[in-house]
Amino acid sequence: MPRTPTLPSRQRARVLDTYRSRGHRNSNLWLVYSVKQDQDILLHSDRSLVHWLAFLETDPSVRGFRPITDELVAQLGAGPTGATILERRDRQLEVHLVAGRRREVTTVETGVGPAKVRVITADELQAHSRVALRWLKAIGYAGLSRFSDLTPVLNQLIPSLERRRSGKVNDLFEDLQGFDRAAVYAALVKAAIHGSVELDLTSHGLCGASGWKRKVLQAR
Repeated sequence: MPRTPTLPSRQRARVLDTYRSRGHRNSNLWLVYSVKQDQDILLHSDRSLVHWLAFLETDPSVRGFRPITDELVAQLGAGPTGATILERRDRQLEVHLVAGRRREVTTVETGVGPAKVRVITADELQAHSRVALRWLKAIGYAGLSRFSDLTPVLNQLIPSLERRRSGKVNDLFEDLQGFDRAAVYAALVKAAIHGSVELDLTSHGLCGASGWKRKVLQAR
């Protein structure tokens, strides 16, 4: 007897059907959870996924981001799915054109202030793709725990980070033995995305042997 589709699966199916009906049949569609924005976001290609992971979500200097406005779509000739407005911690604005062509326009008015225009090339995306996909799996821990209260874990994790300053994830497991490992991973990923710790995923995915280093962002 076939199983009745769950509500989330029906929602994903509707999103995918709507997307395909608009003619976007050759690009992957990614529905992901953003720790930084604390919401699900829809990405319309593999390039957009790598850009989000490498240049937005895991860059601690980025405070937040959003799609470009219709006015900027017309001005830059770039679709809203291929460009992003981001705000850095120093309050500077940037517009990223993902795998776009280089343009003579170097700054644009966004409605909330001038922004520097930066083209993220396909070569840049390729260079970041391997580590970006490792981050995608790591962020999955935070996504699974998005509706859980991680405060008790963070209350023990942050002092452990401050005391040790650097080490391996296994060291943190020793300090937080009373917590489930998935919860420790989730709290660590959230801390990394918010800029209080640096995770090293350059050689392998997130695991007990992954290195980390305490990082303190300067207040602006």
